[in-house]
Amino acid sequence: MEQRRPIRIGNASGAIGDGLDQVYRLARDGDVDAITADYLAEFNLAWKAIEMIDRPDLGYEPHFLSQLAWNNGEAARIVAQKKIKIVHDGGALNPRGLAEKVQAYLQSQNILSLKVAWISGDDLTENVRNAKNESYQHLDIKGSSMGGDNDKILAANAYTGQRGIIAALKAGADIVICGRCCDASPVMGLASWWHDWKTNEYDKIAGSLMAGHIIECGAYATGGNYCGAREIPKQYRVGYPIAEIDSDGQSVITKPGNTNGAVTVDTVKAQFLYEIQGSQYLNPDVIARIDLAKLEEISPDRIRMTGITGSPPPPTAKLAIFTRGGYQAELSAFCAGLEIDAKVNMMKTQVLRELNPADYTTLDITAYGTAAKDPKSQAEATVQIRHFVQADTKEAIEKFKHAIFYNGMQGYCGLHLAMDWRTVEPKLFVKYFPALINQSLISLSVNFVGNNIVEAIYVPPLKEFGGIFQGQESYETKKPSDLSIFGPSVKRPLGDLVFGRSGDKGGNANIGLWVRDAEAYPWLQTFLTIPRLITLLGNDWSPNYRVERFEAPNLWAVHFVVYGILQEGVSSSSVIDGFAKSFGEFVRARIVDLPTELLRVEQKRRSDRGWIEEGTRVGPRL
Repeated sequence: MEQRRPIRIGNASGAIGDGLDQVYRLARDGDVDAITADYLAEFNLAWKAIEMIDRPDLGYEPHFLSQLAWNNGEAARIVAQKKIKIVHDGGALNPRGLAEKVQAYLQSQNILSLKVAWISGDDLTENVRNAKNESYQHLDIKGSSMGGDNDKILAANAYTGQRGIIAALKAGADIVICGRCCDASPVMGLASWWHDWKTNEYDKIAGSLMAGHIIECGAYATGGNYCGAREIPKQYRVGYPIAEIDSDGQSVITKPGNTNGAVTVDTVKAQFLYEIQGSQYLNPDVIARIDLAKLEEISPDRIRMTGITGSPPPPTAKLAIFTRGGYQAELSAFCAGLEIDAKVNMMKTQVLRELNPADYTTLDITAYGTAAKDPKSQAEATVQIRHFVQADTKEAIEKFKHAIFYNGMQGYCGLHLAMDWRTVEPKLFVKYFPALINQSLISLSVNFVGNNIVEAIYVPPLKEFGGIFQGQESYETKKPSDLSIFGPSVKRPLGDLVFGRSGDKGGNANIGLWVRDAEAYPWLQTFLTIPRLITLLGNDWSPNYRVERFEAPNLWAVHFVVYGILQEGVSSSSVIDGFAKSFGEFVRARIVDLPTELLRVEQKRRSDRGWIEEGTRVGPRL
């Protein structure tokens, strides 16, 4: 069979509200065959679960409708004219609902040539509710399981793979709306369909998995959330990423021509290392081995990714279970100027004296920020004191509110509260439990809507699996160096030499740290041990956490996962950065001993690349 040219897939969204004009811009300027988008995370699935309590007709993410309607519907018309395929996970907890809304919008625009399909089968809520005696094993905490709280279950959705997407595309679908598929599954399904890969061509499928991982977060691959952004002169209204995936599963990451932002080895490397769990990337269709990956610039804004290999998938998939968690509330107070510690401790003491800790499942009062010495403004002198509680009853939340207000007039000098007091009213929150489920229990179907109604198409299950996944490997460097060989050192922030990117997966935070020179990598391997990371975490470390580490030598990177530091995940965490977005920036800000020569080389590189001075980046208004 003759090999097809690489498929060009653009990604139009990495989160809810993202990339409003990107379906339009990619369709118009991207020369793409297909467009994908990712709208889902644990936290907005939790919101959707709450939403469906009173509105079972909702539960989907409506942002795709706004993207289709961009520029008075021109986005939808260009998609139809160019026959661009679209696959995404915006169906969330109700893919049928969104598919019907999409079809209705297309008809209102007299666009009748596009067939809209939705994938069913990821919703296992009733199965889990009815499994009275079943227990579900936690995804990554051995010995932790869930069962017996079936009345509290709001939703239970399996993370699905590419099979339903492939079946829909083969049946002629132009727009495929999924529920809780894996973030990279739309890209994988499009590439497998385009190249007609067999289900056991694991190296190829693994390559498409990592291409999907790179572009799934939209602008994160073109300069967003990038610690080296000061090398990018126009980091506004950026072009969104495109993956060109060839018949062997290798890919080139790029963006539409003449767009802002940048696609460099480092912007792609940052996204590669983001929200991964180790050297093996698990997916319902394949396990990708990623520690020997290579990235190379083949021309400006074109980065080739190779070195990904694959093996059979595990027999289990991830199951996201959401349960009623009770009620939560929060309110911030602010203190300024001198004796900050004394003011924070006074407020803690006064509030806690009015409360019974037994009434709360979470009771957290934490100060954020540091008052500057000789502050030049009140903002520089101010520290936030965030009060956050969770409880089973509204009455406990009411007591919390009274405790704060009771002490309002007898508090420290300068006490003032955030003035949006709606945040202190009780609101429902959802607990997230990532579990394992046997893939044989997931039955997918393709369904068409509108004028193209046919009976649901059954999707045959996979037949070949690997063994039960035994966990990620974790190790220190095999050949540590004597740090003295790197010469004299100077105390500077780690980030003056080392780049990083961090993110979340449930209750865990990951951080990838890398250098940009081969000479510096032996130092990084030796310096960044697990004990060193624990030291860098300082007061944020707890013995209740555990750390795993692996190396990606071709990327000059060391990667860590800190299990448990985000509690039970963003939907119920008291951590203000529940996504761990700034976790890496905190670590990079720590003062360490950096080799003077390695630092000189990196600082020269930054200067040569036009590192923009702080305060000079002013883009045009939108």
